[in-house]
Amino acid sequence: MNGKLPLSALLLVRDETRDVESLLPALAFAAEVIVVWDPRGDRATRDAAERLGARVFERAFDGFGTQRRFALAQCTQPHVLWIDADERPREGAAQAIARALASGGPAQASVLRETRFLGRRIRFCGWQRERIVRLFARDAFGFDDAPVHERLVPLRDDLPAAVALDVTLDHDSYATWDACVTKMTRYAAAGAEKAHAAGKRATLVDVVVRPPLRFLRQYVLQLGFLDGAHGWLLCALASTQVFLKYAALREKSRLGSGAAERPEGRGR
Repeated sequence: MNGKLPLSALLLVRDETRDVESLLPALAFAAEVIVVWDPRGDRATRDAAERLGARVFERAFDGFGTQRRFALAQCTQPHVLWIDADERPREGAAQAIARALASGGPAQASVLRETRFLGRRIRFCGWQRERIVRLFARDAFGFDDAPVHERLVPLRDDLPAAVALDVTLDHDSYATWDACVTKMTRYAAAGAEKAHAAGKRATLVDVVVRPPLRFLRQYVLQLGFLDGAHGWLLCALASTQVFLKYAALREKSRLGSGAAERPEGRGR
């Protein structure tokens, strides 16, 4: 493939020097790479991104949604590839994206993501055949302001359904146990904050019932037991995150109103 694609690759970083040094060369097909660096992180990460040709912006992290939205505002190309520092596009991604953009490009396109947990690929636990929208037209979508699990927000009502790209991302976000525990506690706290801000409340029933239900759903219904010991650990970690989230939400509910209402929707 000759030349650069009319594409902005967008990622957020803090202390991911090694990831940046590995990922950015794999994004060389994009006309620009936008990196938003949290200044509380390692300066070496920013230096690596600049050395590898990215346009780097400094902004203190205040939630994934708002940080991602800021990054999107810096993009200049007609299409955007949203990617995380711990993800890698497999060989052939550039050619598949080029074919998709050849006729003007889709409003949105999904990719396949395969995740590794403690060094092993997870094939079940609800993570199998995970398709996520990661390529989109810059003028068609924005990001919500969620502190965690941010989502794309369509800017028009007439957008067509996502096109499935022949692109796979390898996701290695849980390489060590320390990384797993850190992410679990951070996401639990952010999830409780998000739910409370949305007016949701938790009771003791949520704290007691939701964690084992999450474990049963992932380990039994979503066949996590077929992933062996890694599947059991992953499902146990997920249920612990649910416990921490609803325990924190219950405390916020108790302190904030003195009366708990059962939250709507399912926990994440």
